Amino acid sequence: MNAAGSSKTEWHALPVDEVVRALGTDLARGLARDEVRRRLALYGPNEIAVKRKSPVAMFLRQFANFLVLILLAATTVAAALGEVVDALTIAAIVLMMGTFGFVQEYRSEKTLEALRKLATPYCRVVRDGVEVEVPVTELVPGDVVLLREGDRVPADLRLAEADELEVDESPLTGESTPVEKDPSVVLDPAVPVAERVNMLFMGTYVVRGRGRGIVVATGPATELGRIAKTIAEAKDEKSPLELELDYFGKRIGLVVIAIAAVVFVTSVIEGWAGLLESFMISVALAVAAVPEGLPAIATAVLAIGAYRMSKRKALVRRLAAVETLGAVDVICTDKTGTITKGEMTVKVVKLVDSECLVDGVGYAPTGRVRCESGTDLGQLLKMIAAHTSTDVKLVRSNGEWTVKGPPTEGAALVLAYKGLGEDGVREAVVELPVVKVYPFDRFRKRKTTVHRYGSSYLVVVTGAPEVLLQLSRYVHRQGSETELDEGTKSAIARSIEVLASQGYRTLGVAYRVMDSFSDDLEVSDVEKDLTFYAVLGMIDPPREGVAEAVAIARRAGVKTIMVTGDHKLTAIAVARMIGLEVDGGLVLEGRDLDRMSDEELTKVVDRVVVFARVTPEHKARIVRALKARGYRVAMTGDGVNDAPALKEAHIGIAMGIRGTDVAKEASQLVLLDDNYVTIVEAIKEGRVIFENLKKPINYLLTANMGEVATIFGSQLLLMPPPLEPVHLLWVNVVTDALPAAALGVEPPEPGLMDRPPRAPHERFINKRKLLYYAAMGSLIG
Repeated sequence: MNAAGSSKTEWHALPVDEVVRALGTDLARGLARDEVRRRLALYGPNEIAVKRKSPVAMFLRQFANFLVLILLAATTVAAALGEVVDALTIAAIVLMMGTFGFVQEYRSEKTLEALRKLATPYCRVVRDGVEVEVPVTELVPGDVVLLREGDRVPADLRLAEADELEVDESPLTGESTPVEKDPSVVLDPAVPVAERVNMLFMGTYVVRGRGRGIVVATGPATELGRIAKTIAEAKDEKSPLELELDYFGKRIGLVVIAIAAVVFVTSVIEGWAGLLESFMISVALAVAAVPEGLPAIATAVLAIGAYRMSKRKALVRRLAAVETLGAVDVICTDKTGTITKGEMTVKVVKLVDSECLVDGVGYAPTGRVRCESGTDLGQLLKMIAAHTSTDVKLVRSNGEWTVKGPPTEGAALVLAYKGLGEDGVREAVVELPVVKVYPFDRFRKRKTTVHRYGSSYLVVVTGAPEVLLQLSRYVHRQGSETELDEGTKSAIARSIEVLASQGYRTLGVAYRVMDSFSDDLEVSDVEKDLTFYAVLGMIDPPREGVAEAVAIARRAGVKTIMVTGDHKLTAIAVARMIGLEVDGGLVLEGRDLDRMSDEELTKVVDRVVVFARVTPEHKARIVRALKARGYRVAMTGDGVNDAPALKEAHIGIAMGIRGTDVAKEASQLVLLDDNYVTIVEAIKEGRVIFENLKKPINYLLTANMGEVATIFGSQLLLMPPPLEPVHLLWVNVVTDALPAAALGVEPPEPGLMDRPPRAPHERFINKRKLLYYAAMGSLIG
């Protein structure tokens, strides 16, 4: 048997029977239980060890900035001089600061852990000839796995059997269109992952049909596992805030050393005091100059901000990244599931001589169907209700509506619920019982159902409208059927083209009444002489509040760029709905990026409004191009292949609901509701935090400069220091720190989101500010 758990075998290049032999398995009986135990011991559990920091490492990271190192040095000096109270006081401050940060980040990790546990942990396999459910972690190479619509692929599989099987591979490849699978083909070894139609990959989803596959790789040996390993090996960069605090600490350190050295040398040379006394005076000055309470206050401000974000469904994974959001000036956001809900919705119903508009977003059956005067959709909606009931169910769970079945049919069923109500849909299903179903076929591009209709039979057909138009002989017009002439056919074809050009996915509805029906009739005999009824225009529309959030971001100087794997026309339609200035900017597709060098992309990237049909690799290039132009970039992502782009961005934002564990681990922020609106709220909070960090810094430095002036002035006047180091600590930690802490939690200032983001290199302190603090401190002293 080949070592599938770790080998480089190109399984897509082998026929199914060779795969079976190589893995020592049986398609009908699967593996024996004893063999499963042996292989589990050999290959290990089927899980990807996502890089997670231990609580100890998380706690120690809180102390990794220069200002804290200064405080720790002060603690050591105080202890060495026998100033136990001073040493313990400073140590307590540092410990409190570290605890604040640790608690917030630890809570975030625990929340992510809870999200991971929501994933379905079982799959169906054949073992010893019996179909059983087993934990996903117990799968081994050679296991025979059974899959159906809605299942998550639990490992890498060589497909052996398939029945109309389609798989959503976007978590792995970024391709938004479901991939049709074919187990019979044998591919060239060099075929890329995205084109391996005879393979199923861990972490992808079955959206249609059924299949049977053989496990060829588990855990870290899967395609998903290999990418996860690459991301785990990447080093975390310091956030802008961490770099700023380091810069601040180093400047304070230089000032402290310079002042202490000058006073010590002057005191010894001029004979103001003895060597030990001069040293103690220098220590007092050092204590006076260092704002001991600042690290704890900064951590508290960040922790409070992170807590407020969590209440708005934004989970901060790294505390120091909170403030970085305030400097973001570009949001690169996915369309499906972030700007939109990821739920197809019928928005327009085109009849031959009228149209209806449909309110509502997503699968919730709320909203009106607004038709032109004299238009009655009752009969059409009854047909749709009975027709879709064979494959689709509308389910409500925990207040959320979901569709079980194909999303296109689901959108049509929701339309029926909006027009007929729940009772009306139920009555239609009873009134038109199904006697025969001809399933959707990708070659026929349609689905047909036959229903009892009194003493007759009603045939309902849905599918590609241009195909149904060719099969139709009549047209439904104002409650009656008339001959479908060429002029009417051309008019309908034009309306289909218009809807498609506006980004709508179209679904045609046609019907036929038959006097008799036999189960052995050929489908071609059933699907003829149809009456064309309507075209449903559906789209995945924007979430409520997104258009307003885009406008708020624009006023705040933050540009929104849509980066999607979806089609160009659909992306443009949604972009217009949310107020993106498509007509004044560029729209580029992935193939355009393939023809451009990095330098060419960098030149035009700031004029692009929509990137369509892009891959995760394109996303990383887009981020690099924006960074090269000096932008602070936030990038959203959910798939495994999005992780490099999330790492590349200043702020990586992963989706909490549909995001993969690898994407979440590569991000600094996780959206628990997958909603664009939450990003804008988080940016506002980031700005509040930066402003609230500046206030205590201004206050503390001015107060500390006053203390330095007091000590220094007493030396110049040959007077003993008015304050001992322990007194200065008390002033810094209690008298100064508590008011400073209050400044750090002030509410947002008016107009915070009506001004552009701060400059990337704006610092908490600079030479001008330092001189100002020194002057004000001297007056206070």
